[in-house]
Amino acid sequence: MSGLIIRRNERHEISLPAKVRIAFSHSKLVKFNKTAGCKDGWLDVHLIDFSVAGIGFITDTFFPRGAMIEIKVADFDGPDTESESEVLIQCEMRVMRVQMTDRRPAYLIGGAFSNIDNQLEEHIESLMLRLEGEGDHNA
Repeated sequence: MSGLIIRRNERHEISLPAKVRIAFSHSKLVKFNKTAGCKDGWLDVHLIDFSVAGIGFITDTFFPRGAMIEIKVADFDGPDTESESEVLIQCEMRVMRVQMTDRRPAYLIGGAFSNIDNQLEEHIESLMLRLEGEGDHNA
């Protein structure tokens, strides 16, 4: 295998704050140590790309491939993800790709959306439209 990554969906480069934690279904399999900096199980991460199939983010904490995680993405206009009204997407994802970065001790994590229901599909579609500059920013 050549190592070439082929993706089926258009990815949008973005820069958004988000929070991730291990999903309940894998909480007994993956545990963070105290130095990870979790707040109520959530870690602060930085989103770097978004597609209809998943999300890429950078974190200082290692996540094993195959792990189920929960992600909470803040609204463009409100970086505080503590308020439910400011959350664009909150869902479970499966970690598909883990790559250590060259420039700093961090990991590039690629996750695929899991269990996509109608509500999540609408949120993904809405965010894709916003990223393409076609969506209503007040919706």
